Amino acid sequence: MLLINNWYVAGVAAELGDDPERVTMLGCDFVLFRDADARIHCLSDLCVHRGASLSVGECKNGGIMCPQHGWEFSGDGRCRLIPAGTKTPTEPPKRARVPAYPVAEKYGLIFVFLGDLGEDARPAVPDIMPEWDSGDWHKGVITRRKDINYLRMAENYNDPCHVHYIHEFAKWLPKGVTIIDHELTDRYVRAWHAAWDAQGNFGESSGLMMEYDVISCVSRNTNYQPEYPSQIVTAYVTPIDARNTQIHMVILMPKGETTSLDGSTVRGATAEEHEMMVNMTRDTVMDEDYAVLQTTRPRQAASTTEELLVDTDRTLVQVRQMTLDYGQKHGGIDTAALSELEDTHIRVIPCPGHKSDPKNWVHKTVPLLHGTGRGKLQAAS
Repeated sequence: MLLINNWYVAGVAAELGDDPERVTMLGCDFVLFRDADARIHCLSDLCVHRGASLSVGECKNGGIMCPQHGWEFSGDGRCRLIPAGTKTPTEPPKRARVPAYPVAEKYGLIFVFLGDLGEDARPAVPDIMPEWDSGDWHKGVITRRKDINYLRMAENYNDPCHVHYIHEFAKWLPKGVTIIDHELTDRYVRAWHAAWDAQGNFGESSGLMMEYDVISCVSRNTNYQPEYPSQIVTAYVTPIDARNTQIHMVILMPKGETTSLDGSTVRGATAEEHEMMVNMTRDTVMDEDYAVLQTTRPRQAASTTEELLVDTDRTLVQVRQMTLDYGQKHGGIDTAALSELEDTHIRVIPCPGHKSDPKNWVHKTVPLLHGTGRGKLQAAS
């Protein structure tokens, strides 16, 4: 299920320059661009005039100009100039507008809210990496595209046992893991995946603290090992469509001493160690996951009745269930119906303007799965 009314990472802020950029999320196309004050905006990518891609156009006068006939749109999605074809070029009709989506910059990433909830109702981007702004941590960002369903990717990041078999760096470790739940809500889970030692003992000295938040589909894994700097790997999975996922992974390692989960003091990491960690993750670890996930069936998350699950699957099952529950409450796209419309119609993700001003839209919104709703979220304080 592809969820609406959620934040998704659309790109890396530093990589968005003076030219517009096209991004595909939830099976629909969007354009990112900066206005005259360098603020980032996100609009539906298709002009309401003749369906041209706005991202092929250019940024002009703080907005974006369609490449086909020069229509200019501001950051709120409204057309402000139709240079030809009307007697009042600077007074476009009300229907001359495209959906505009809320944008937030956090952790060096561009977050876009794809849904129609107003500011007072939608949740905030989760504060899952407070270390980012401290200046005390080495930072690295990896972006990869994989032809894997986004929920399959999220489950993988919360599976404690696959690392011992898929990843070369972990094959020498004892295979046992004990899961200790720390927090579980309807959209967030935090659990300690304690690694066994050679004698089958476990504690707080070695393992992964795994976290997942449905909002922005983000997984954070904090790796604690005795006498070695902790590593924080945070992965945002953005569904391009039902079969393809854009991954934005942030890797942090401390510059100075930190306190481990068991209370012991652990040294910081050198810049070289952090660079090695980033390179290994990008060049080896992510491909090791992909080699298995690309063969896993079904392509989307399976029914639990079609899998023989064990105790160590608990966290990934929680991730799956809370994600599917979120879609039931707040809206899930009917991807099959959307695919049938692709060659003959334009469909857009609903934006806040659809709820506050539902009339006078040229493009209709995407079909939703029967039985999914748009319940009110609690806005973050």
